[in-house]
Amino acid sequence: MNLILTIMLGALPMQMTTKPAFHAHNDYLHARPLFDALDQGFDSVEADVFLSKNDLLVGHFFWEIKPERTLESLYLLPLSKLHKEGKLKNIWLMVDIKSNEAELSAMLLDQQLRRYPGLFSKVGEKDNAPVKVLLSGNMPREWVCSGKSNLLRLDGREGDLGNKEQAEIFPWVSVPWSKHFSWLGKGPISEIEKNKLKAMALKAASAKQQLRFWGAPDVPECWKIQAESGVQRIGTDNLSGLAKQKFN
Repeated sequence: MNLILTIMLGALPMQMTTKPAFHAHNDYLHARPLFDALDQGFDSVEADVFLSKNDLLVGHFFWEIKPERTLESLYLLPLSKLHKEGKLKNIWLMVDIKSNEAELSAMLLDQQLRRYPGLFSKVGEKDNAPVKVLLSGNMPREWVCSGKSNLLRLDGREGDLGNKEQAEIFPWVSVPWSKHFSWLGKGPISEIEKNKLKAMALKAASAKQQLRFWGAPDVPECWKIQAESGVQRIGTDNLSGLAKQKFN
């Protein structure tokens, strides 16, 4: 931990519980993709996609995809309908590219998003578009960073944490829990790991980014520790469980 973060942490209260934002991990696995999450107050949803026959099909594994389960039918069209009805609040749509053809997938996604003018927010611009699209997984970083699409942002990795200059491109930073923490949600977390968690959240906040951990214990104890430490976004497969939590 560097000296600046150590000093800043020393000035923080031991309990800094905040109201984190909620992320529906693998949202498409729920009975009502998108709607189950929105109904329970989530403002971000995640869809894994594969490029297949010039379309983006939703599924965790290639052998699970079905021609009728497209990103457009499950997410883009419903979002457009909600927007036209005046029922859509600001949300994030994370598109996790599972295909090897990362650039082709991103190009096709960009084309699909442009069918819905006014729905998807442009990078670096202040607009009233309600949906921000974030690429994750097999991301074409250079293609996006070079400005080939102004509708796509990137889910940053640990090296992007605290990068104020590129926070518009990397508004989130997603980090594997197991790389940094041995605590699995049972018993007290060590002070060393708690301070490390706070330091990472603080670093994200200083750059106006959102920190998210993947693979974290999906239990109330871990949700609470993340909230107390200032983690900006908590992901879960248990929508109702997280939605019921009371964070001050």
